[in-house]
Amino acid sequence: MAKPGVRIAFLQGLLGVVGLATIGRAFQLQVAQHDAWHARAVARDDRERVVPARRGALLDRDGAPLAVTFEAYHITLAKDQFTAADSVVTLLRDDLGIPAARIRRQMARRVPYFQGPFTPAQVQRIRQLDGVHLDALPRRDYPMGAVARALLGRTNAEGRGIEGFEKAFDSLLTGQPGRERYLRDGDGLAVSLPDGMLVEPVPGRDVVLTIDHELQAIAEDALRAVVRSQAAHGGDVVFLDLHRGEVLAMASLRTTEGGTLAPASAAIVEPMEPGSTAKIFTAAAVIMAQGDTTPVSGEGGYWEMPITESGLTRPIRDTHREDGLLTLGQTIAVSSNIGISKFARNISDAEQYHTLRDFGFGTAPATGFPGEARGLLRQPHRNPNARYTQSSWGQGYEFMASSLQIAAAYGAIASGGTYVAPTLVREVRDRQAGHTTWRHHPDTLRQVLRPEVAHRLMEYLQLVTDSGGTGTRAQLDLMDVLGKTGTAKLLDQVTQQYTTEYRASFAGIFPADDPRFVVYVMIDRPSAGEIYGGEVAAPVVRTMVQQALALDPSPLEVRPAPVLAARPAPTRPVAAPESLPVARVPFPRAGGVPAGAAVDVPEVRGMTVREGLFALHRRGLHVRLQGAGRISAVTPAPGDSVPVGSTVTVHATSER
Repeated sequence: MAKPGVRIAFLQGLLGVVGLATIGRAFQLQVAQHDAWHARAVARDDRERVVPARRGALLDRDGAPLAVTFEAYHITLAKDQFTAADSVVTLLRDDLGIPAARIRRQMARRVPYFQGPFTPAQVQRIRQLDGVHLDALPRRDYPMGAVARALLGRTNAEGRGIEGFEKAFDSLLTGQPGRERYLRDGDGLAVSLPDGMLVEPVPGRDVVLTIDHELQAIAEDALRAVVRSQAAHGGDVVFLDLHRGEVLAMASLRTTEGGTLAPASAAIVEPMEPGSTAKIFTAAAVIMAQGDTTPVSGEGGYWEMPITESGLTRPIRDTHREDGLLTLGQTIAVSSNIGISKFARNISDAEQYHTLRDFGFGTAPATGFPGEARGLLRQPHRNPNARYTQSSWGQGYEFMASSLQIAAAYGAIASGGTYVAPTLVREVRDRQAGHTTWRHHPDTLRQVLRPEVAHRLMEYLQLVTDSGGTGTRAQLDLMDVLGKTGTAKLLDQVTQQYTTEYRASFAGIFPADDPRFVVYVMIDRPSAGEIYGGEVAAPVVRTMVQQALALDPSPLEVRPAPVLAARPAPTRPVAAPESLPVARVPFPRAGGVPAGAAVDVPEVRGMTVREGLFALHRRGLHVRLQGAGRISAVTPAPGDSVPVGSTVTVHATSER
């Protein structure tokens, strides 16, 4: 038997050999073969994935967010990485609002998972703890709720725009995605690498609309109120800055197949026969062609209009019976079908057609909005009803236009005869670079009328809202509103006969002594008793103007921007081309707080995002929004004094 000393020496030698072999193998793997094994590891575990770009925001004219994208999160827990398990459970309950029973169920699993979406504010504390893994996903949110939703549109599950402005500017809003490397750990969780970003994502551009979110809310509320009170099928409102062509508000309601009222974008995509609001355009054609006009007989409210030499006639009726003579101005004031038909017969159908074309009818406004209507205006020789087309055009039939087109045409009259094409977009911003990359500038201002003709038409429109006219219910104590009423029969698309259903409308211009704005209102099929534009639609204009003035009267104190150079007024109308050039002018909104002043940050915690943004913008503050739901935190804090124009960061949390 070997001596103990020999056995010990043998074991020591054996251990030494094993140790040297282990060290040698480790050296081989970690040093000599490091690159080869690292490449194999990377090939097995290192993967690439697309990093989505932040979608750009849709903002109102003052920068208030209408559609924004923020990162929301799902949460996965790696329990073997916990260093403060109790804190994780506490924050899941307190910050994320997850019920205790749900937490217990998930914590019993090997890999607990909590499906969100959770906002950045909710995960602000828990993300700092070991073992907490956040799976980010972009979420599109509309902070103003229902305000302007039909115009904004929506995105699909992949985050691409499929309706409204989301679709129109999808290529700008989308941005460019990036790529990054990541690993999966032992539990299969994706782990981002510190230096794994291969291509940085490029955020989408922000698109600034001309819409004022407060005026938009006023328009939507006023429209909904009158549609309900009149038991109507729907309606449109367009609020237009006539000197710049900027649409400050545009709202539509339509009755769905299920019988409910729903917001729509019909004011820009759905053309219709305008009815008597179009009489003023034929009056323009008459003055442009004839200058002075001779009064015509009102025929006591009924006239058999000759349409053939053989004696065939067509009956024309007036609601307001006039036994004496009618001037052109009186014809507009009392909305006489007989009067406008007679005046129209004194000019050629070509002259009437060219004037309507110059006002933008029959051509799309080129706003970029998906599906915008060009309307319908046939050339006289292509019209199957050419024998009485002039009379029909004068009364607002046999041509179709959207509410936006009608508002823009009234803007041309109010601006001295200069047509400014309407626009819904002010500029495009690169938030990352911090500058504006694209802005609308006026391209062409088309002179539709000679200034003296426009002035004369404005006098006619004043007669409409004066005592004795059809639009007196649009007037305000504070300022004069002028405009034109309209009541149009609806055409049955099957029988091609006019029915006993109506659209009531009113096109208003204010202030009368220094026109700045056009408000066009159309109410579809009112059925509560009243059907006329002066009774149904004109009061809506009055209500909207009153509320807009109460909100902020300062825009009315701003003088119109200087009119840019336009082509000289023609001696007779020249028809607009099929594709009209678009004219746009930026509008620096006047605020209620003097520039350079200091204001206190208002208390908005606990409010909805929409309520809080209203309050902050009233103080002249810009907003950086994070999250959705109710406001949970504000930086700077409520009560802090900051300069007007400062940016306030608002954190919002979903109500769960």
